[in-house]
Amino acid sequence: MTWLLLLLAVISNVTARNLKNIEHTPLHKRNAQKVLLDVRDTLVYFSGAEYSYDPSVKLYANTSKITNMDAVAITWENPSASLFDMVAIYTPPSRDVMDYLDYRYVSDTEGWQKSQGVFHEVLFNMRADYELRYLAIDEHKKATVKASFRISVPDNEPMHGHIAVTGRSGEMRVMWGSAKSDKPRVKFSQSPDLKNSVTVEATTTTYTADDLCGARANITNPLMFQDPGFFHTALLKDLKPGVRYYYTYGTDKITSKTASFIGAPYPETKVAETRFIGFGDMGVHYPPYHGDSTGAADVTKALEQEAAKGLDFILHFGDLSYARGRGYIWDQFMSQMTKVAEQVPYMVGVGNHEYDHVSGGEKDPSGAPENGFHPDWGNYGEDGGGECGVPTVHRYVSPDNGNGVFWYSFDYGLVHVIQFSSEHDFRPGSRQFLWIEKDLKSVDRKKTPWIVVTSHRPLYTSQEQNGDHIVGLHMRLSLEELFYVHSVNLHMAGHLHSYERTCPVIAGDCVKPGTGTVYVIVGSAGKFLDAESYNEYPWSKYQNCEKFGYERITANATHMHVEFVAAPGGEVLDNFIVPSWEENLTQRTFKKFN
Repeated sequence: MTWLLLLLAVISNVTARNLKNIEHTPLHKRNAQKVLLDVRDTLVYFSGAEYSYDPSVKLYANTSKITNMDAVAITWENPSASLFDMVAIYTPPSRDVMDYLDYRYVSDTEGWQKSQGVFHEVLFNMRADYELRYLAIDEHKKATVKASFRISVPDNEPMHGHIAVTGRSGEMRVMWGSAKSDKPRVKFSQSPDLKNSVTVEATTTTYTADDLCGARANITNPLMFQDPGFFHTALLKDLKPGVRYYYTYGTDKITSKTASFIGAPYPETKVAETRFIGFGDMGVHYPPYHGDSTGAADVTKALEQEAAKGLDFILHFGDLSYARGRGYIWDQFMSQMTKVAEQVPYMVGVGNHEYDHVSGGEKDPSGAPENGFHPDWGNYGEDGGGECGVPTVHRYVSPDNGNGVFWYSFDYGLVHVIQFSSEHDFRPGSRQFLWIEKDLKSVDRKKTPWIVVTSHRPLYTSQEQNGDHIVGLHMRLSLEELFYVHSVNLHMAGHLHSYERTCPVIAGDCVKPGTGTVYVIVGSAGKFLDAESYNEYPWSKYQNCEKFGYERITANATHMHVEFVAAPGGEVLDNFIVPSWEENLTQRTFKKFN
């Protein structure tokens, strides 16, 4: 069957399918209250509220001061506790009773009938103090505040540190966030005690609710938009390849703990191997939005272990935090990744849940026309929850040879990496297509013998999600010839929450190693795993929708060794070798149809 017939067959069948996509309900058709209900199904509304402190009710924690991500034990005591009483968490403390960030029913604690219990929570510094309140709920759903307890956070604590390569020799960017823009700086040195350190001043940005494209993101509410603070970027220069540098970030008044990284190789540096990791679709698994990123903690712990062993960089190709307009989830995600991203360049791309929108296009930082990319054959919706890439752009600074975080490339050791956006127009003649074509033509294979390309959405998928299959076919029609002509070795994508690998493939036909690109889906870094079955295609050689994990790649002068590593446990579930392209294929034509 030709590609055209296959495309028509899939399109004719798509309306008969019940596609699994819980995020495609149009947000712009909802009012603020309905959007708030979307945030969490377990919101509790009160018929009324009042303050009436009761000395017999006690609420306290094991500490009154925290730093970011501290674990806190919260104790309540009430001789008259009822089934629906709750402990609610507020930040800042000035919030109304209904405007809680999170809550726990006292009856959820073991032995609550004995009139006391303990909750264990991880609290994040969201640039404001916390207040805990004991809410007694009567039969009419009226809430009465019986006791409260304040927990303070450090003033202007530097948080969320991460580094990124710039694409230029001897440089590294350090980025972080804090509550204020008070003379941010980085100090770095080759000495662990920062002796003879160099100080680099940082630039600062931020955004407001008005900068975001739509709901939920632009609705001020503890569960939606909260003041994100400020984002700082310092550019470190004159770094030597292979040398470990130690650094702190913050201000002269308050600074981070010391972190370290290895200086990236120069183009002329002789490198035996380049080792990196790739994945998509992670999210967080902390309260209040436990969500369904049930594998995120295990994958993050595995990445920390990999980083300790030695990694050159990490590629996260879209669907980073799954905040989708919930500002506090960005705080959680950035905190979750700090241990990894402080020491290994953490290079991100955008997915549908960072970007896709249907309103507010004039605020889109990517410069896309109107409200972004919405071809009539695609399943592009408003999965970004109104963010349209704004929170991502302010948190992550990418090499400046493309279009910011949306598409860019860099060399590292033996590998040339291209991260492009499947959420933007990729068709021949588009701005992005022309950039990809130009970038591929510029690659010096003597310096970087391997080309790795990533996007959020895949070109090849056999899983029974027809909307994504149609998009993949259009990506193949637009880009596969370009990848073939320029000998792309490996393409990695996410979007589907599973793992799948093709043979070396050209236009749907398996070819011998070294004569075609291998396509991998590794969207299994934490978000719920897709349960859909797989269609049978000869090019699909391995599938796994039962294990969370990530792709680990080691490239040397002759081949790339690629492994799908499960988390937890570290079991290698799939591994394969990608050899160099055969030299006699430098002059070739691409057969578009089977």
